[in-house]
Amino acid sequence: MTLLHIAALVTVVLQPVLATDQTAPTATTLNGTLTGRYPPEFAQDLFLGIPYAKAPRLQNPAPWNESWEGSRSAEYFGPACYCLTYPEYMAHVNVTTVSEECLNLNIIRPSQVSLMTEAKLPVVVWFYGGAFVSGFGADGSSNTSYIVQASVAQGMPSMAVTLNYRLGFLGFPGGAEVEAEGVANLGLKDQRQALRWIQGNIAAFGGDPEKVTLWGQSAGAASIGQQIMAYGGQSDEKLFLGGIMVSGSVGVGNTLHPTRADCVQAYRTILNATNCLGADDTLACLREAPLDQLWNASVGINTVPTYWPMVDGDFIAKPPTLQLLAGEFPRDVSILAGTNNDEGLSSAQAFGPATETDEELDQLLRSYFPSAKDETIDKVVQAYPVGTPSPPYSLPMDDQFSEAMAVAGLPCGAQYRRIAAIFGDFVQIHGRRVMARKFAECGMTAYTYRFDTNPTSIPIVHNAIVPGFATHSAEYTYFFRLPQEYDMLGRNPPVANSSSHLALSHAIAAKLISYIYTGDPNSFEILSVPTWPKYNVENPSNMILNATEIPDQLNTHVEADIWREEGMALWAEYPLELDLAGSQPDLPQ
Repeated sequence: MTLLHIAALVTVVLQPVLATDQTAPTATTLNGTLTGRYPPEFAQDLFLGIPYAKAPRLQNPAPWNESWEGSRSAEYFGPACYCLTYPEYMAHVNVTTVSEECLNLNIIRPSQVSLMTEAKLPVVVWFYGGAFVSGFGADGSSNTSYIVQASVAQGMPSMAVTLNYRLGFLGFPGGAEVEAEGVANLGLKDQRQALRWIQGNIAAFGGDPEKVTLWGQSAGAASIGQQIMAYGGQSDEKLFLGGIMVSGSVGVGNTLHPTRADCVQAYRTILNATNCLGADDTLACLREAPLDQLWNASVGINTVPTYWPMVDGDFIAKPPTLQLLAGEFPRDVSILAGTNNDEGLSSAQAFGPATETDEELDQLLRSYFPSAKDETIDKVVQAYPVGTPSPPYSLPMDDQFSEAMAVAGLPCGAQYRRIAAIFGDFVQIHGRRVMARKFAECGMTAYTYRFDTNPTSIPIVHNAIVPGFATHSAEYTYFFRLPQEYDMLGRNPPVANSSSHLALSHAIAAKLISYIYTGDPNSFEILSVPTWPKYNVENPSNMILNATEIPDQLNTHVEADIWREEGMALWAEYPLELDLAGSQPDLPQ
């Protein structure tokens, strides 16, 4: 099937839907009947704010075991979990409250499912990113209605699920007391509970529990990796078939674990703020403490990576880097994973944008990698020399990037682009490569990509703290096929206003839908996109996703995955030294 067939399919598939007199959709779950709503502009059924688990404070999620008589309204989004997300982002989609009772999910399906196919529909489950401290399932920047709509037009109708999971200290607490009671990694356990709910209930909505694909970006992609690796890779739960991992992985730099010392200090700070420091049972005290005191104290601490997943000997049985390299994970899942060309620009903003000299760079690296030996730091510096191509890769090395940054009001030292290369590789890009290669070594299916197109360039129009180009999160509007006029509230750039960029967005979405529907992005043919090869050890390769300045012409092609190989090899060669994972014992200098 080709992209050229889409127009015809819109008529063939959607006509019965649009011609049907719609009433409010209903579905009966194990807990009771739900009544959703039907937005005619999308010809979809929405079931929103469905509770999937209970979230007692600082305790593991419990299945939602309450039932109800009659029909329960599922017409509106439920409350979000406590997070650092700006209130205007929530208000934009009519999420008006945050609550500890926030474990709810949303189901978006094509209307009149039974008219499309007798079979159950594949399901894609979205995990939001946000550094494990921000985000919510109803976030408009990841509006799945457009993907579901495109799936119908493509002849591969699918449904989507978005969900909330706990964040910050409420989702990822740390400390000896937390570990002793087995209540670490609550946000990951929330996700797991949602996947179990989907297995038991999605068929009631016309979904196929045996065709579930996960999709996440940044921390959401890292979450997918953690779900694959869960319980030491020994879980026999068949909760999903594959994962679309956008700008995130598991192991190496993308799984930054909080140090035990930082966890203990953060825990003590929160105890002080809540008058729980002298309690016999500090966790019990925190569970009863005023929530505003607890939350405000927790967000006053450096949150990254203090409130990130941690090795607890249970859900995360061992450091994911070591588990990944040992091949300790199930063999019945696939991944489609990739990163953006200029991921490191956001890393440079976070790690050290004003760094000027070689000496300052050396100090910066030693501060972030305190376990690394002197000679290891020297190798990193040598592998990323001055004068080599660095983010943004679309600019020549002698470009006056710093001047453009100054005009945009963003700090930019002489070492900025070098830091962007180092930390972009460490935090995002290399983890994707290691995971794909390990999957290939184990005979598993992996498809990888590099998003190489610039929605923005110079003059710099930055979104949040990100200075444009193909940086972290620049892909959102392209991957979700959001229309040009879609309001991203200044967080992520729209698809660039050219026919080539719009065609690229449609092509990317079509390939993702194909993977969701069949597990293979090649099941839907696009004449301008070559066959997407499976990743293999002998000839590892990426699909390059790029537009051009020529109307309607894409620049999608396959490349050997050897980009920046010398520098990236160091991260796997020294996984304990070059890791912010403080859960590791101190290493000798």
